[in-house]
Amino acid sequence: MAYIPYRRAPSAFRFPLPNRIWKHHLKYPEFSVLAYLHYRHHRRLPGRVSPAELTGTLGLKPGAVRRILDVLTRQGLVTQDLVPVEDGAKFFSLPDEVFHLDLGCAAIAVYAFLLYRENRKTYQCTLSYKTIGHAIDASNNTVRKYVLELEAAGLIATNRTVVVGADGMERNGCLRYTILPVQSALELRYQQRMAVLDAAVERQRVKERLAASARKGGPAG
Repeated sequence: MAYIPYRRAPSAFRFPLPNRIWKHHLKYPEFSVLAYLHYRHHRRLPGRVSPAELTGTLGLKPGAVRRILDVLTRQGLVTQDLVPVEDGAKFFSLPDEVFHLDLGCAAIAVYAFLLYRENRKTYQCTLSYKTIGHAIDASNNTVRKYVLELEAAGLIATNRTVVVGADGMERNGCLRYTILPVQSALELRYQQRMAVLDAAVERQRVKERLAASARKGGPAG
């Protein structure tokens, strides 16, 4: 039977982040933890968030989570109960799925900055690695690595721009990023998981055939 992904209204499953979040110059692990706390608060998930939940969702070590929560609390970005402080300022939004695609903290932060800077009509933005890296406190190489991860996840597409110098020569410019529908990433993720499952089933089938052949003392048929 063909798999038909459930399509839901994207606007109904997004959560807001204040634009001024970038003014705090958070490192990308701190940004990702704060973004998750905003997501959790917006979805009204029950109970107080635990370090184990953050560790499992974002792939951070428990010690790092504790340090990050302390930093966010001291900066007044979350309360003592780890509820994000909201000021009613302008905001942009992220899809809930960003926390369900096995992305690392740096990839989440890069993706968030691209969404913050995108043209809402074209779903595109043109940025240098340096500009993105300055926003999330990461090197150019780190940004490049996680741009590739976002491309592989099906969340963005990129193409190189061309600039003309004062000498009239054309040179490679910054990348132009196109934000793809998150449903595409979910479908790709499903296909990848099914491929892994199919491969595991085939390996098990071969293993059983070889075992049966060994018991019979002849080649597997």
